[in-house]
Amino acid sequence: MDIETTRLLLRPLRDDDAPAMAQSLNNYDVAKNLARVPFPYAVEAAKDFITRQRSFVAPAKICAMAFRCAPDELIGVVSFEASLDFGYWLRPCCWNMGIMSEAALALVNHAFAVEKLERLSSSYHLDNPNSGRILRKLGFVETHGQMQFSLAQGNAVSTMKLLLTRENWLDQQKGRAT
Repeated sequence: MDIETTRLLLRPLRDDDAPAMAQSLNNYDVAKNLARVPFPYAVEAAKDFITRQRSFVAPAKICAMAFRCAPDELIGVVSFEASLDFGYWLRPCCWNMGIMSEAALALVNHAFAVEKLERLSSSYHLDNPNSGRILRKLGFVETHGQMQFSLAQGNAVSTMKLLLTRENWLDQQKGRAT
């Protein structure tokens, strides 16, 4: 099921997304902010992930992000997985355009309105404050700091854990309606 926003199409990952995914995640500035992405990142790793994610159990949703005017060109990924961890990455050429906020809001709304989830959790590396701002803007609330291993960095990094509950999301929806 595709999700559309004003500028974006969130669609399932396809095999032909592997080269663009590998190119993006092979950029250290992207990979260093993700816990489970190694660096360097090869096209074989992208192919493996695309194949593996097809077996993720509901309510997991892994969405390729593309502009509506270029639906075949992967610019990032936004997702929540069976553990209900919410995450995302975006190609650097698309940073500072509000794209991630737009995509993340659409998927959070889908998670609560369509999938009827009760909660989503997320985290961000403290040296990536932009990611923290996106999550807080979505209504995520910081719960605690912790050290988390980063494959790309090869060591533990300081992170902040956050939580968004269905109740808080519903309160936000009421606030937007008034």
